[in-house]
Amino acid sequence: MKISTIDLQYISQLIYETHHLPVSYVDSFGEIIFEYTSTAFQNSLLYASLKEQLKAYPYHAASNDYPIFFSTAEFNYFYINLNMDDQYLGAIVVGPSLSLDIAEGVMLNICQDEEVIPTLHYQQCLAISLFVYYAIYQKKLTKTAVIHHNQTLKPILRHEENTALELSYARRNDIVHTNLYYEKILLDYVKNGRMEKLTEVLNYSIVEQAELGVLSKRNSLRSIQNLMIIGVALVCRAAIEGGLNEETAFTLSDFYIQKLEDQSSLIGILSLMEEAIYDYTNRVSRAKVGKYSATMTTCIHFIENNLYGEMTLDQLSAICQLSPNYLSSLFKKEVGISISEYMQQQRIDEAKKLLTFTNYPILDIGTLLNFTDQSYFIKVFKKFTGITPKQYRNKFSHK
Repeated sequence: MKISTIDLQYISQLIYETHHLPVSYVDSFGEIIFEYTSTAFQNSLLYASLKEQLKAYPYHAASNDYPIFFSTAEFNYFYINLNMDDQYLGAIVVGPSLSLDIAEGVMLNICQDEEVIPTLHYQQCLAISLFVYYAIYQKKLTKTAVIHHNQTLKPILRHEENTALELSYARRNDIVHTNLYYEKILLDYVKNGRMEKLTEVLNYSIVEQAELGVLSKRNSLRSIQNLMIIGVALVCRAAIEGGLNEETAFTLSDFYIQKLEDQSSLIGILSLMEEAIYDYTNRVSRAKVGKYSATMTTCIHFIENNLYGEMTLDQLSAICQLSPNYLSSLFKKEVGISISEYMQQQRIDEAKKLLTFTNYPILDIGTLLNFTDQSYFIKVFKKFTGITPKQYRNKFSHK
């Protein structure tokens, strides 16, 4: 990134004047350097609370390779991290805005003036995020790429027409809760020791949306601490299922719960929860490594990290520096199944996640995971699950 603060101000001002979207620059210390927003919004009851949330949000934990979308209660934001010469400088934050399906009820609660917080379709937000990113980095991104890297957008795409009644019910009953889609993905990564995958979902799971939403309504850290304690319990159970020693897992749970009780700030709670998740996942990863020899661990890691690419026995044998026949024999002896069956098993497990958490067409999922044709994909999927991909999606996807 080669851009000055003056240029950032100019870009931010244009965004605000063109779309009436609030824009803020939060530096690496969590201080707001400048902001563009309306006087009406500044005078609203929400302003002070939302501003404090913006300052405390862990922007630095995410990538600067694309815009990042997040929500607090009903309010939507996106931000772009600013990095120059590998140094983190802060983030340009655009929002809050409201979705079309919830705008009316929210606006009635805060102000009669419908211009206080703009209402935007998610496609508009996507287009604006691409423009801001290009203005800062001079890099062209596609909407598909941004959606792929933003878990928070995928349920919107799939459930856009079905959320109004659920949101209305939640508002009437003061229900604010963790997004189940991301929680399930996160706990799956903990269970499988997938350290390299955590940052993809960490900010959209049990450490983000629900907590900030509750804070904006109750202005109390106690509710957040309670939610984080529940989060530690869930992560602890996932780690045990992944092979971590029970006594170790429960001892860690006691330790992190005690530390959570001692925290007195939002950023402290969120940072500690992030530390706990990484700690548990790392321990599960090490426990899994200990199950197999170094050669088998190398082989298994290569397979798990290349599910979307082509994999051959010759590739694996070259990586492991063993003959194909000897590697096949060794793998079957240690793991209990053949290499080809293990590859199929891992790809089907990945397909199950895509069927559950995305709206990708079934044909595309099979192609992405390198199945030669749809009929073969269905055959292998049924071999491991007992049902077809379509039946699995109908049964387990979140509709």
